[in-house]
Amino acid sequence: MTVNEIAQRLARWTTFRSLSQMAAEDQLILLDCINSAMHQWFSQAPENMRMTTISHRVREPESGTVSITEGSNDLDLVLSDYHLGASIEITGEDVMNEIVSVEGTPKVLNEFRSSGTVGYTIYFDTIMFTDYLVNRIVNDPRVADTGQRLIRDDEAMRFVGAERRGIGLWGPASWWSVTKTRRFGPPMRYVIENTGVSLGDEARLMIRLDPVPTAEATIVMDAVIDAANFELTDLHGTSNVRIPIPEQNILSELLPIANAELAMTPIWGINERSRTEDVLERKAQALMHIRKSVQPNRGAPKNRVRTRPGY
Repeated sequence: MTVNEIAQRLARWTTFRSLSQMAAEDQLILLDCINSAMHQWFSQAPENMRMTTISHRVREPESGTVSITEGSNDLDLVLSDYHLGASIEITGEDVMNEIVSVEGTPKVLNEFRSSGTVGYTIYFDTIMFTDYLVNRIVNDPRVADTGQRLIRDDEAMRFVGAERRGIGLWGPASWWSVTKTRRFGPPMRYVIENTGVSLGDEARLMIRLDPVPTAEATIVMDAVIDAANFELTDLHGTSNVRIPIPEQNILSELLPIANAELAMTPIWGINERSRTEDVLERKAQALMHIRKSVQPNRGAPKNRVRTRPGY
């Protein structure tokens, strides 16, 4: 079922009785009800219904020249989405930097300590999820080219950043001399690092790889996905944007939830209190049906990232 189709059904319960008769501001109210229902359904549905396999391409390092200014973190380059989170080594700079923004004028994490036109090398040693609303990674990532399963190593890699100064081969950095630093080669381990989601960061989840990859590779993993928000243009019949929920669950579960959300808005068209209460009751029944009828989670949970308690 498409977003337009469920919106047409919901519009029958409004004072307008038809989606085509609704102004844009009223369609936004209807859209908010659909998005709210989606998030409620996803919050109740077991994770095995929200899993997908993600494939990520690790690119070869890129080299060139760039102009830098001391005290600035602006990067005078044209970068793409896949550059976000990558490490950048700049000639004359002691610390390997990290690309933290690719929108507008790209920016790196640390200010430059010198000025001039210098050489640089970008290493794609991170996996930044910007296209997927990833809740958590289910299994350890695997290098498809070799079959190598990456090992999560929080003790050694957490909070060391792109520079990796003081990082050991395995175990806490305190076990090793601070002179030990990054290594290059096929990745063997990883860590899930924080992103600035609360600050409007462009990435939702970040995985840092080690050693720093120097060749192209494909990394695959399973992940639990959160609900996406629909846009106003998705309500139109020409968009054909489908709802990412099994068809058998839309009319019996998602629609009653959205209907109840709509009953709390000023465009609700049913004046009879008893019928409105019936709509709210059906929402409660739908939420109970999701928890009772859908298969429970399977498999041992790993790599919990922003996951609700108990999973």
